[in-house]
Amino acid sequence: MRRLLTGAARGFAALVAVPVLVMAWCLRPLVRVRLCIVGSHRFGHLALEPEMWLAYRQSVAAPRLPRNLDVWSLGSAKVRSNQYLARLWEARLTCPPSWVVGALVRAGRIVPALALEQPGMSIFGPGNGLDVVTRQCPAPEPFTTAEVAALRGSGVDVTRPYVVLVVRDAAYYAARGESEDPNTALINGDVRTFIPACEYLVSVGLQVIRLGGPSPQKLGNLPGCLDYANSDVRTPALDVKLPMNCRFAIATQTGPDALALLGRRPVLYVDVLRFSQAFLGTSLATLVPVTFVDPATGRPWNLARLCDSPLLAAKYPREFAESGLGFVRADALEMRELVADYVDELENGVSDEVSGLRHRVNERLQQGMQPWGRERFGDVTARVSRRWLLTNVDWSRN
Repeated sequence: MRRLLTGAARGFAALVAVPVLVMAWCLRPLVRVRLCIVGSHRFGHLALEPEMWLAYRQSVAAPRLPRNLDVWSLGSAKVRSNQYLARLWEARLTCPPSWVVGALVRAGRIVPALALEQPGMSIFGPGNGLDVVTRQCPAPEPFTTAEVAALRGSGVDVTRPYVVLVVRDAAYYAARGESEDPNTALINGDVRTFIPACEYLVSVGLQVIRLGGPSPQKLGNLPGCLDYANSDVRTPALDVKLPMNCRFAIATQTGPDALALLGRRPVLYVDVLRFSQAFLGTSLATLVPVTFVDPATGRPWNLARLCDSPLLAAKYPREFAESGLGFVRADALEMRELVADYVDELENGVSDEVSGLRHRVNERLQQGMQPWGRERFGDVTARVSRRWLLTNVDWSRN
């Protein structure tokens, strides 16, 4: 009965919204109304879909008429991945209740000729918004006294520099009572691989905070490190504030790293398998690729082979699993050296030789991703890890 009543209410609201669409159609010479619907059930999408769309609007010249009016839906409260972040966006966007936007969408299905435009939202683009436009999301409030005290009680001091660590695993789906596609093991990580890197970061005066949700993978009681994901100090506000205020992030790309990018913080992305899903359109991102190995010869692929392969555009882990290739990631000691080199680069920069090599790599990736790459990312401005490039010297050769 409840479902029946809900359906009836939605249908009635859609009928009431039809005159609104008629009015919007009549005003088209003056005002262009668009419905911007965000995938708010995912943390990274709630962070970057509005950011990238607003950045795109800032970077293109708008005609004097019609004026653009974007009406946003961040979803209902029960589906939002983070209420604190949603409230930040609500202070910036035109956000009526989600049922209002839903009624307008359904009214457009009743009268398709009057349906309002719905731009495609993306965490990647269009354009190089994270590089060329200042942050559009309002800044979160400073850490409160209570938050600082709670984190100090857990072993870290956020008034001092810290790094955030984001490692993807199957815990997200397990917490929702869902099973994950077995092929996604290819993009999951093991937090133990990062322990030597964490110990190095602490040795050079940085703290480490591992983000995410509760996970069976534990970081352990390392001095100067906090397994925030498994702690009792987690809050929606800290889930946002910690990555947006970090010195930099180390991540396997799974949600909280998007908040670091939102805060315009550099991110070292490790074990990058899916180039089509990496943040190639921002110089904030530095990538450590997975090595693709031909099982017939035992030889690793080089960049040219990757760019000539359909796997460059592959989105789903299943496509890689079915390729028959082997995939080699950095082990714990290699990870430590990659992180140490990244810290050195952030502090001291790189040589002209490395800059030139990166430029050639990005040009080749841009060519291999035509035409879809420019639409998704803009120019390829992300950087491949200096240490990884110099250790795998044959990768960038033709």
